[in-house]
Amino acid sequence: MNKKIIINNNLDYQKFLKKLNFYKYMYLTDYNIENNIKKKELDIIIKALSIKKRKERIAYLYDEGAKYIDKYYSEDLCQFKYNKCFLQRKRNDGSKFGCCRYCKYVISNKGCPTSNISCKMIYCKEALKNIKKLKLSDIDFFKCFSIFQRIILKIDYCSTREQVINDLYYGPIYWLIRSIKKGIDVQIKSSKIKKGIE
Repeated sequence: MNKKIIINNNLDYQKFLKKLNFYKYMYLTDYNIENNIKKKELDIIIKALSIKKRKERIAYLYDEGAKYIDKYYSEDLCQFKYNKCFLQRKRNDGSKFGCCRYCKYVISNKGCPTSNISCKMIYCKEALKNIKKLKLSDIDFFKCFSIFQRIILKIDYCSTREQVINDLYYGPIYWLIRSIKKGIDVQIKSSKIKKGIE
C-alpha cells in the first residue's frame, strides 16, 4: 500500500527536506508525493528519487543543477570580449580567459564546453558586486546527493561533465586518484604559461 506525502505549504516542504535522507533510500516505491505548492525544485527531487539506476539519477541531478545555476547567473557576469573578462581588460596585463586560464578545456572565442558545476559557481568579487553569490546549499535538490558528493561538486574544477558524474558515482578513491593526476597537469600547464611556452 502506497503512503501519501502531501506538501501543501513551505512548512511541509521543509519537513520533507529534513527527511530526505530517509526518502532517498526508499526510492519512493512505497510513497506517493503530492506537490501542491508547485515548487520546481520539489518536482526535480520527486523525479530524481523515482530514477532507479544510480548513475542516471546522478546525471539527472547534475544536469538540472547546471541549468539552475545558468538561470541564476543568467547575465554575463564576466563580460568576456576577445577572450578577456572585464577585469583583465581593465588591468591590461596580457592575461586571458579569466578564472579559467589554467583549464585545459577552455576554447578561444568559444568559452568552456564542459558544463562543470564547480566552475559555474566560481566568480571573483568584482563580478559578484551586484548579485548574491549562489551556494550549493541554496539548491534544495542537491540534498539528494550524499555529503561527500556535495563536496566533490564544490571542488571538482576543470573537469568535464562526464568526469564529474563518474567521480560522483565511483566515489572518493576514484576521485582522489583523478584529482592528483589533474593537479599535476594543471601545475605543468601553469609553469608553461609562466615561461611563455603556451
